[in-house]
Amino acid sequence: MKYLITGATGFIGPYLVRAILASGHSCRCLVRSDSKAGVLKQPGAELVQGDITKPETLTGIADGMDCVIHMATLGHMSNFAVTESMFEQINVQGTLNIMREALAAKVNKVVHCSTVAAMGICNDVPATEESPCNPHHPYGQSKLKAEKEVLKLVADEKLPASIIRFSMVYGPGDPRDMLKLTRMAKKGLFPKVGTRPKLTPLIHVEDAVNGLLLTAEKGRPGEIYLITNNNSEPFDTIRTIILHALKIRRFPLFIPEWAALSVAYLIEKGFTYMGKSPPVSRKNIESTLADRIFSINKAKRELGFVPQVNPSQGLKNTVLWYRKNGWI
Repeated sequence: MKYLITGATGFIGPYLVRAILASGHSCRCLVRSDSKAGVLKQPGAELVQGDITKPETLTGIADGMDCVIHMATLGHMSNFAVTESMFEQINVQGTLNIMREALAAKVNKVVHCSTVAAMGICNDVPATEESPCNPHHPYGQSKLKAEKEVLKLVADEKLPASIIRFSMVYGPGDPRDMLKLTRMAKKGLFPKVGTRPKLTPLIHVEDAVNGLLLTAEKGRPGEIYLITNNNSEPFDTIRTIILHALKIRRFPLFIPEWAALSVAYLIEKGFTYMGKSPPVSRKNIESTLADRIFSINKAKRELGFVPQVNPSQGLKNTVLWYRKNGWI
């Protein structure tokens, strides 16, 4: 098979490219510039320049491809340096630009990568693909809007697209949440907030890639699949695993929920006033405090998806990678 991959220079991209090439397939990677594309330069990986927000740079990008995997996105729950219009431009309009190229090229399959942030904090336990969505952050709101646009193209123009919603993806090379948590733990700034379990859904990057490829192979057009682990991890367990991997022994500072929310609010306002991205926000804390539990029964049943990486070992290996590579 020949894959077109957007967002290939991100965290998941290199893992996906390696998996595709190892399986004897080839891929075309859309990159904005060569500056971050070095890791992708290998036999079987074609690099083409373009910008998902500029349709004139995308003409014919999907020609000759069997499958489009759209991962390019802006932002993250902890990214406060971008505006709602920027989320709209990249996450919604950029997605539409790629989907139109997929339609023009008549590809056999499209996989659109979304996130559980598009669902917000769900009342359903466990939440499923059918659970009502109520994202409470502009990032999640833009991802949900993009999903709706993709599904509209499926219904109106027979776009052969499936959607996957990842939980927090982590692993060696993750420059986002897990790196931030590890650095906080090393500095003794990773407190225990409140007494609730704070169940947190995780997925190792290798399992995430497997979920992507299974969706490309077996996903049904117009369907959404949750890709995460069988069980969510207590947030305090995540902290403990990180500390053990760092070989740090200390009792965490306990902070009541109300105090954490108040401090986060003040930090957010202060950093925003200074024109800087805050290290934490009230919405971050609200999301962390909630028990987020998702069912992957649909992905198991329809895709044959079974997570393989145990979070304890996966998190430990990630922290050790950070240390070996000088990230912490």
